[in-house]
Amino acid sequence: MASIEKRGTNSWRLIVEVGYDANGKRLKRYKSLKVDDPALLKTTKRLKDYLNDELVKFKIEVEAGEYIAPEKMTFEAYVQEWESKYARKHLAEKTLYTYQSNLKIESYRHSDI
Repeated sequence: MASIEKRGTNSWRLIVEVGYDANGKRLKRYKSLKVDDPALLKTTKRLKDYLNDELVKFKIEVEAGEYIAPEKMTFEAYVQEWESKYARKHLAEKTLYTYQSNLKIESYRHSDI
């Protein structure tokens, strides 16, 4: 089940249920969404369609296992998770290699600090 929750004048929270834990409590994944387009905010139907489209995309991302839950983690751990869940599936080999090279250069530069 998925739902949309209004949070403020131009922000919403997308919620996707992913099952139950051992105690029967529902497990949910959340994503905040901010709409800055004033034209979109004025048109109820277009706004509703936009939010529903974003919810469908989020649900697909969660169900495909590509969703990375926000949590306290090191940048290195984030990069490893991003690489395994997203980059290897969606990036061309040369693009992935370039990104990996840039990440290694940046981590080398900051290790001296």
